[in-house]
Amino acid sequence: MQKSLLLGGLLGGLVLFFWGAFSYMVLPWHTMALEKFTDEAVVAQALTATASRSGMYILPNPHKHAPGMTAAQQQAAEEGAQARMLSGPFMFASVSLGGTRDMGQALLLNVLSDILAAALATWLLLQTANLRYGRRVGFVVVMALTTGVITHVPYWIWWKFSTSFTLVEFADLVIGWGLAGLAIAKVGGPSKA
Repeated sequence: MQKSLLLGGLLGGLVLFFWGAFSYMVLPWHTMALEKFTDEAVVAQALTATASRSGMYILPNPHKHAPGMTAAQQQAAEEGAQARMLSGPFMFASVSLGGTRDMGQALLLNVLSDILAAALATWLLLQTANLRYGRRVGFVVVMALTTGVITHVPYWIWWKFSTSFTLVEFADLVIGWGLAGLAIAKVGGPSKA
């Protein structure tokens, strides 16, 4: 079981990593699903001037209150923010005032997380019994779809991630895990115990 787990994690993780590199660096679909501000310099200036630190931001933010506000003032502020959320504009964003990670660090973290995810998928697959190769691949793909529904659909519902972005993420997920599933299912057959 340990050998299968290690092989499944390593092979499946490398397949996921190389698929991801191809998907993001060669295919245009991820960038096509992202919009562009009409004046990025103005937005960057506004972020720098108004974001107190790097982190996750929501606009309007119904949960941050000024110090010393009474309960009634807090409730009124929350209700006003809720109304502004419905009328717009609305934004949910990750803001990094210091830029992003360098490419080498990001690639290393990405491949390690892919290997970990593939090892977990392999472990799940090893808990099954008497599945033929095609069904083992299907098991891995359904596991990936399940995690996609758990993560991507709530972002689409609550944070208004665009439908095109969400569909691209799902397509990427199915293809990547389909390919990884081919490798994982080869080495991650059911245990004989």
